[in-house]
Amino acid sequence: MSFKRFISLTVSMVLLVVGFASAKVNISQLPFALPDKGVRAAEASRLADSMVKTNPMLNSKVVYNAVEKVHVFQNKTLDFYVILAIVLMLGVARYANPKYFQNLWSTFRSPGHSHASREQLEVAGFSNLFMNVFFAMVSGLYVYYLVRANTSTVVTESVPQWLLMLMLMVGVGVIYLAKYITISFGGWAFKLEAVSKSYIFNIFLINKIMALVLLPFVLLIAFAAPTYAGPALVVSGVLIALLFVSRYIRSWQVFGSFFQFSKFHFFTYLCASEILPLAVLMKLLVRGLLY
Repeated sequence: MSFKRFISLTVSMVLLVVGFASAKVNISQLPFALPDKGVRAAEASRLADSMVKTNPMLNSKVVYNAVEKVHVFQNKTLDFYVILAIVLMLGVARYANPKYFQNLWSTFRSPGHSHASREQLEVAGFSNLFMNVFFAMVSGLYVYYLVRANTSTVVTESVPQWLLMLMLMVGVGVIYLAKYITISFGGWAFKLEAVSKSYIFNIFLINKIMALVLLPFVLLIAFAAPTYAGPALVVSGVLIALLFVSRYIRSWQVFGSFFQFSKFHFFTYLCASEILPLAVLMKLLVRGLLY
């Protein structure tokens, strides 16, 4: 094909397309009559409504509501690092002196048949000190999460979270340090050193076991959803009650000869040395969280 024929053919096609595009339809010359514009719009609306009513995907009676709950962000970075430090401390202590924990469990399970284990525990001064500090830290965290789980507010800005945790840990430590000093002084003053030492040993033995038992529950309550944290609180509370009962039974075996004629004095001692300090600590914590 020559170039001239290609040009002429292209121009003819362009003119033909332009002619079709500019052509208008004369409605009066059609062989049928078109309805009015308003009638056509009404018919189109009727057909659209009919399609909506008859379509099974658009005519469902079931209403689906996809309402997404608002997720409230809680910064638990501090909780993570504090619990991680406590777990690492326990791991280092367990690796450094594994025999100590064996003696601890042996003495707890059979208090009347483990004199050798008890003697080894009594001479392990550094491990005993570490476990007492460990108990204060775990107990302070447990009390903190216990109150926070039962309050609707978070820690106020006036009392930072780390400071409140530290205050609880130190508070638990001060309570048992004061108890240790008081009982030791009473045993020295009344010449009952053997009885007071046995009683102190039972108290701190149960405290160490309680710390080991509560650590998994502290981890669960701190990071689990409320669905799991609630049952964890109940189970841990039952275990704490059982350990306290065991401690009071051991205490009665030590002080039974002193309180055998008056159970009321033993009850008064429990209220003054056990319940009252914890009640004061809980009151301070609630005031710090709510006010």
